[in-house]
Amino acid sequence: MNRIVIIIIAVVVIAGAGGAVWYFFLQADAPIEDQTGENNSSLKEFEFVDIENLSIPVIREGRVDRYIMVNVSFEMRDEASKALGDEAFPRLKDAVFSELYSYFSMQKSGESGINIAQVKARLLWAAERAIGKGHVRQVIIQGAYERRGGSG
Repeated sequence: MNRIVIIIIAVVVIAGAGGAVWYFFLQADAPIEDQTGENNSSLKEFEFVDIENLSIPVIREGRVDRYIMVNVSFEMRDEASKALGDEAFPRLKDAVFSELYSYFSMQKSGESGINIAQVKARLLWAAERAIGKGHVRQVIIQGAYERRGGSG
């Protein structure tokens, strides 16, 4: 009887730890919805800054393990924000590339797939660091592809 109680307690503790890991590490990286109270149903023209065809090499043990290809667009708040994004485009592109390279290089070896929610959240943070908070409404990932690297 004591063994069953100990096993049940161990299962509950492990399940609680798994739930905590999911909540604090995975759920916390999900993008936060826009709560500014703007009327999203308006038919005004949106402003975008596009960063297309980024290729991020993921290097493991001195060789390219895989490539991640990403097409990203930033929906800007207004025309002034778009002008700022266009003016600071090299800095914005560098911040995006650095963030993507950092994210994919930190993945465990053998892990594949792209967590779009985490990538979008990290790209939003990178854009805020590059051009300031409040200019980017949302990050749009138009395409994200993974390709195995060469064997040599």
